[in-house]
Amino acid sequence: TTGTIMTFRYNPYLAEWSPFHGAMYAVLEAVGKVVAIGGDYRKIRLTLQEYFPKLGQDPKKWGKPVSALLGAYYAQKRLGIPAIGGKDSMSGTFKDLEVPPTLVAFAVCPVKVNRVISQEFKNINQPVIMLTVPRDSAGVPDFTKAKVIYDKVHQYIQTGKVSASYTIKMGGLAEAISKMCFGNKIGFRFAKNLTEQELFSPDYGGIILELRDQSDWQEYFSEIQPILLGYTQIQPVIQVNNTI
Repeated sequence: TTGTIMTFRYNPYLAEWSPFHGAMYAVLEAVGKVVAIGGDYRKIRLTLQEYFPKLGQDPKKWGKPVSALLGAYYAQKRLGIPAIGGKDSMSGTFKDLEVPPTLVAFAVCPVKVNRVISQEFKNINQPVIMLTVPRDSAGVPDFTKAKVIYDKVHQYIQTGKVSASYTIKMGGLAEAISKMCFGNKIGFRFAKNLTEQELFSPDYGGIILELRDQSDWQEYFSEIQPILLGYTQIQPVIQVNNTI
């Protein structure tokens, strides 16, 4: 009954904008994906794969791997998770072409296989909630809140009250809900109207849960302000803003 969860995360667009944020969120998202599958974030160990242009004597180029490593280190310190291995390469330049700053975070975690959760919706007329990680004005996530979310999600999955779980990525809610619907052709209706920004904006570190039990989730997750997104439905369509 013992298995291993292995996840990875890297966003080249985010890393190109800020190597610090790219690496920090690579760690956070890899950890979030483990939690969504059923793992305990405290038992995660990381390995970091780094790839950058040739550095030469350019201080700006040297600043990119330094910034990325600081971002990854910051996330690890706040989460209390070590990286026990990794590999780096500083040869990502060919003539005038250069790779974007690349730090890929891989997360590995032991798990009991009878408590592993997959992403596709399983049942009809079940509530679907979203738990999000707040960010400050500099785009840095609240890791204290993230740890509370990940701990409570893990414990709730262990009770058997979660049918499906998925992390929110670059495509935002629209991408996540669509992929959760596709697996078993189960539809979804949003509980309220949403703006285009609310549907498509990334929410890195956030998790969506399909719940089996409707009785206690509001009280259980109250301190982290869960958001009721809507309900699964038998019709294989997604309903939002009175549109199918």
